[in-house]
Amino acid sequence: MICDHKKGIEPYQFDGLPIYKCKDCNIIFTEKYGKNIDARALYRDYYRNEIAGRFRFGIEYVIRSFRFFRALKIFTIYPKAKSILDVGSGRGFMLYYLKKYYGYRRTAGTQISKNAFEFSKNKLHLEIYDKDLLELFPDKTGFDIVTIWHVLEHVTQPEKYIEKIHSLLNNRGKLIIEVPNFNSWTRALTGKYWLGLDIDYHITFFTPESLSRILKKHNFKINTIHTFSLEYSTFISAQSFISLFTGSNHLFFQYLQNGNFSLRLIPHIFLFILISPICFLINAALYFSGRGEVLLVAAEKN
Repeated sequence: MICDHKKGIEPYQFDGLPIYKCKDCNIIFTEKYGKNIDARALYRDYYRNEIAGRFRFGIEYVIRSFRFFRALKIFTIYPKAKSILDVGSGRGFMLYYLKKYYGYRRTAGTQISKNAFEFSKNKLHLEIYDKDLLELFPDKTGFDIVTIWHVLEHVTQPEKYIEKIHSLLNNRGKLIIEVPNFNSWTRALTGKYWLGLDIDYHITFFTPESLSRILKKHNFKINTIHTFSLEYSTFISAQSFISLFTGSNHLFFQYLQNGNFSLRLIPHIFLFILISPICFLINAALYFSGRGEVLLVAAEKN
């Protein structure tokens, strides 16, 4: 662990939701932190929609375009890279675009979802492993880049992941991490309605300070850190406020995934259209402030 919590931990109040904060290292976590859990069982329902077309009504094409621009972002961060490992690679579209358009010789990923694993392997013909990262690559296979998008908050032992990734990177290899930002402005304003909370599945919550501290401890040099995501920031903020205003459980987000329309959704859709531009402008203004919705860190192996 980054520390042994000798100064103790204190409850972080979210209307009875069990979250704790270390008084020394400021790590924020749930009761699952540091424990051994059956990830496949925990995420059996979480990944139920990981198929060729996860989102409805054209949103799927928007998602794939985001994966294309994610690949472009990786290329701009490290143009010389030719090998990548994506931890929790979803259906593999980002890896597919890197292989097809950016000349990557090796595009590997990990994915415990059966549907997503089979789609990545059989349809996109990618190098995909249906195991946890800590069980793979005992020979410390070298990669130019390792990415881990919205996965680190789901694992019970995040420091072991960082240590493993360090061993897998080539000299001066790059690590890109993106997670929800616990210091976000909407988390402070919406509390338990913050979409990034997701207490059933998120185990560790990061701030710019706490994630930077972990990376530096494990011999990473931080190159870039910001708190804006074109893909996630506006949506997380808007959905969090809508849930707060309506006292509901992210109904609009659920609708986009399962397509089950009801009359209750009409005010949610109206509110989303109304406040999304405002949320976008605020998040863009908070790009380097540390208070934006999503935390991205690009670091280099020392």
